[in-house]
Amino acid sequence: MGPPPAIQKPAAGTLRPLYAAIDARLGAFAVRLTAGPHWKAKALLFILSFSLFRAFPNYNFLRAPGVPDTWKNAAIKIANPAADMTRLFPADLHESNLTFRLTVPLIARVLHLGTVGHLALFAVCGVLLLLCVLTLAERITGARTVALYVTLATACTWPGLLAFHQLLGGFYDVVALLLLLFAMAARPPALAAAAVFAAAWTDERALPAVALLCLFALAQSERPRCIAVLSGAAAHLGSRIWMVTVWHLHTTMGGAGIATFLRNLHVAPLGVWSGLGGSWILVVCALAILAARRRYFEFAGLALAIALVTAGALSVGDLTRSMAYALPAVFVALHVLAKNETPGTVERITQAAALVCALLPTWFVQSGDATWILPLPVQLIRLFVYPRLG
Repeated sequence: MGPPPAIQKPAAGTLRPLYAAIDARLGAFAVRLTAGPHWKAKALLFILSFSLFRAFPNYNFLRAPGVPDTWKNAAIKIANPAADMTRLFPADLHESNLTFRLTVPLIARVLHLGTVGHLALFAVCGVLLLLCVLTLAERITGARTVALYVTLATACTWPGLLAFHQLLGGFYDVVALLLLLFAMAARPPALAAAAVFAAAWTDERALPAVALLCLFALAQSERPRCIAVLSGAAAHLGSRIWMVTVWHLHTTMGGAGIATFLRNLHVAPLGVWSGLGGSWILVVCALAILAARRRYFEFAGLALAIALVTAGALSVGDLTRSMAYALPAVFVALHVLAKNETPGTVERITQAAALVCALLPTWFVQSGDATWILPLPVQLIRLFVYPRLG
């Protein structure tokens, strides 16, 4: 009997050269794109072009039945900021929640904005939001390429896309998110307080995110900023109570609560994921670092703050929309990574997050249904070839 046949072993590191080649090409491209004095403008132009190509707005939706009515109904607050929307609309309609969302209606009143004006305002705010992401990420890590990856990841998920995709009247999330990021980026604490105050008056979903802003301030040893953020939230609550007392305004919890939470459970994984997409990689890595280093207080703070935002999101129908307010957690996580890992490791982690966000579809989860946001070629077919599809 001859010797047994030799067992063929797979070549060691078969995928490693491929990964190394991809990493080298992406790294070289990122370095070229972020070189020079005008690197932010170049980076934003590329990021916007790429993100909108892979997830383009469906402008046919503006002509869909009922959509123009949402803009007419939202205009009531522009004409009369003191209007009690709960007395004008049933509790299960979105319009009934607009009573205390005053920031955008006041801006629209001053600037005399109609539907097109609102959409232009939101687009400008969307660009400024990405600029804030780029600035914060570069400030935290000191690396332009990392800032590029973090901003690309944000632009390919709902927080970075909603400025161009929210085509219903009365939805002001991009303004609220921009104000929250401005509160994180602004140097004077007074500006941070004012930004939080305005964000809460834009949409109440900004209030749970205040916990993440406080964690970010404390992580950077900026206690005055933390106090300012809390003061802005407290000022909002105090002025809101005053308006309820003096103007006898009301709000509604229609469509929110335990029943909605239970209905959302079957789409909870996708809904939670859709809020940040691949950027959750940064958050998970940060939590793992804090746990490994036995920094349990910081671990618990970040985990509880995210749980607060998530619980609130699961309790309403707009799951993806509400999870977008977890965006400040990305910068808390980025701070943890920058303080505990080498620059090369931070760059690889953020690059992986950007690749996941760029390659996986963007989903919007609402009322138990998941919708894929289609890329530009498909949207053009819908817009010009089959316009009746909406």
